[in-house]
Amino acid sequence: MKEDSLVQLFVRNLIMAMPWGIIFLVVFLIASIGIKQQIKEGVQFATRMGIYETTNYALQYPVLTRIKQNVKESVEFTAETARNELKALLNDPQVKEDLKEIFEYCPERYRK
Repeated sequence: MKEDSLVQLFVRNLIMAMPWGIIFLVVFLIASIGIKQQIKEGVQFATRMGIYETTNYALQYPVLTRIKQNVKESVEFTAETARNELKALLNDPQVKEDLKEIFEYCPERYRK
């Protein structure tokens, strides 16, 4: 029986190992794609839960609830004051006359 050289032995074993290597790469690729998606979903879930829990905790804090109430009341007060000021301004006879002149003059100006 003739002995094989070292190169022939290496090539023969390399050829026998190639199918296993290809199978390993395919399985590794499929697993990495699945794991990548799960990791992405896990990070998104953790981020959403972190934001939710932080806002939930912060909004239950007594100081922030008072600040929230004060902001709401200040917006309501500002809107009410602005409404009253605008109503008073529009009831002024001079402002009514000026508005009337403006509305009468605008159409004439754009007709030319």
